[in-house]
Amino acid sequence: MPGIARKIVICAAVDGLIIQPFVTKGQRPAQPVRIKYGDASITPASREQIPNVSQPNSSFEAFGVIVSRLSYLITITRRQQVAQICGFPIYVVTEVAVTPCTSQQEAREAITKTALELQERNTDKDADDSDSDDYVEHPTSGDEVEDPAQEAKAENDKAPESVKSTVAKDVIGRRGSYGRFAQTWFSKSGWTQDQKRSAGWSGTAHQVRRSIDHSPSKAAASRPTADETNEPAPASTLLPKLLRTTQILFGSSRSFFFSYDFDITRRWASRSTPQSDEVPLHERVDPIFFWNKNTLKPFMEAGQDALLLPLMQGFVGQKSFVVDSSPPQQDDGLGDSVELSTIKQANAELPSPPSEKVRDSVDLRSTEKKFILTVISRRSTQRAGLRYLRRGIDEQGYVANAVETEQILSSTYWDKSSKIYSFLQIRGSIPLFFTQSPVSLKPAPVIQHSPEANYNATRKHLERLKTEYGGLQIVNLVEKHGVEATVGSQYEKTVQRLNEEEFKGQDEAVAFEWFDFHSACRGMKFENVSQLLETLRDKLEGFGSTVEEAGQIKAKQQGVLRTNCMDCLDRTNVCQSSFGKFMLEAQLKAEGYDLAAQVDQQTQWFNTLWADNGDAVSKQYASTAAMKGDYTRTRKRNLGGTLNDLGLSLTRYYNG
Repeated sequence: MPGIARKIVICAAVDGLIIQPFVTKGQRPAQPVRIKYGDASITPASREQIPNVSQPNSSFEAFGVIVSRLSYLITITRRQQVAQICGFPIYVVTEVAVTPCTSQQEAREAITKTALELQERNTDKDADDSDSDDYVEHPTSGDEVEDPAQEAKAENDKAPESVKSTVAKDVIGRRGSYGRFAQTWFSKSGWTQDQKRSAGWSGTAHQVRRSIDHSPSKAAASRPTADETNEPAPASTLLPKLLRTTQILFGSSRSFFFSYDFDITRRWASRSTPQSDEVPLHERVDPIFFWNKNTLKPFMEAGQDALLLPLMQGFVGQKSFVVDSSPPQQDDGLGDSVELSTIKQANAELPSPPSEKVRDSVDLRSTEKKFILTVISRRSTQRAGLRYLRRGIDEQGYVANAVETEQILSSTYWDKSSKIYSFLQIRGSIPLFFTQSPVSLKPAPVIQHSPEANYNATRKHLERLKTEYGGLQIVNLVEKHGVEATVGSQYEKTVQRLNEEEFKGQDEAVAFEWFDFHSACRGMKFENVSQLLETLRDKLEGFGSTVEEAGQIKAKQQGVLRTNCMDCLDRTNVCQSSFGKFMLEAQLKAEGYDLAAQVDQQTQWFNTLWADNGDAVSKQYASTAAMKGDYTRTRKRNLGGTLNDLGLSLTRYYNG
């Protein structure tokens, strides 16, 4: 069975779009596929049906297929590596191409436009950094391409424990395989170009003109007007906006992540090891976090496993750091608690690339060790939608903005001789039927349906969580007074009734902790979150972490904290980052390292990682970065952060 194609070539034939997959060396070549014009049916294509792609701009290369529905093919034209797990790279989608499947003329125009844009972007990159290589090289023979993941994994497997290197060194030294990743982080103006493209405008006026001339909506705009065809005008004017929105959603939003080899949709404890290569990846992933499952159904029905690339919405971030088991003694009076330690820095760092500078491994003392911390947030496909359009629960017990966040601690090489720790948390809207009006800055929630209907829906939700995760600790952060108190009180009463009627017994009862975040942290005193952490300390220690050693699960996390506020964004992320910091310290202590005792402790990387996670989840649900992000990044709260939150609140109000 062929693996997932690392690269595909798209071109326009007489009777349909042709997709030529290229798989990894050693895997069976995949057959070309034809998407027929008109009905978009998918059939295998013979070599004779493939047109001559040697002509300029007659084809373009992509890294995977996202959508093949509704007469359009959406493919990944840009990606960026954000992490590596067990030697396998994890990517975020940064740009997509929309190719119509309606006629050869429209398909050719779209392919030419995409090919020209890719060429101009490569030209810009060559000018920025002339000695950089392409991210994926053209296959030199047959249908095979080099797979950086396989090479990296092989090197990790045979690397001796005494040989260590930094992530930055690996990336710089392997620029032939990770060219685009290296260009993004190390080129002189790569970030500037990325920011321009993310904002939706190009670097030159010439590119803007060409984008307009060759836009996917050109064919739609040149069709007969509504007066000539007696069709409603909005259909033709809305199509370009929908296509542009699609490009933003899948591309420049940087919300979708994938891996060709590693299943990022399943938490560490539920990974099936070893995974058989004979089982396609799309059949192994968790369907709850398989975001493009429905849009890939035509390829599933056609049995084209090489083109079935699962996408996950959420966040993936990774940082490396160094700790010392015997740090030099330094009496400087910095005895703050680890979970809320104030980082003494002159300036708070802004979000930085994953390759944040860390001391080289060759510079480490014998008592020092380098670790990698990975944060993965998985947004559920159930009851998905935007803020105010999706609130509360549905009849099946699924809640809005449900996110599973996993924090993984590992060695740099992910070698089997070292332990791997996984700590899991979840968030989700209050599991009641309620709505909020978007026409107010602080709308009052209105509970809907009968108490019995709410009770049954909440029961389904909590039963599913207990089956999935084991023990359950609810952390409710809404206000005990004011507009939020109504839904918070009803939530507490419903859980109490469930404990009395359904979850009888000390082990089965669902623990409920109501922490009024705004009241406890009034006056910008966010450090008071330590009060909540102290209350939940025993529960966190009791749930523990999942631990893997020598390829075997030695311990499993016994339960999870389910945290919520009204939106499950701002207050939730502040508290979850504190829980994650607490568990990180416990895991490092089990390895013989005291994070609080480190000299020149640089934990800004941890704050940045969790702040980026909060911003990503917030943008996907509320279209803005997370509020209170200044505290998550710097462990400080000031007037500037408050004013920034006011601006974010107004933006959310405007966006609805």
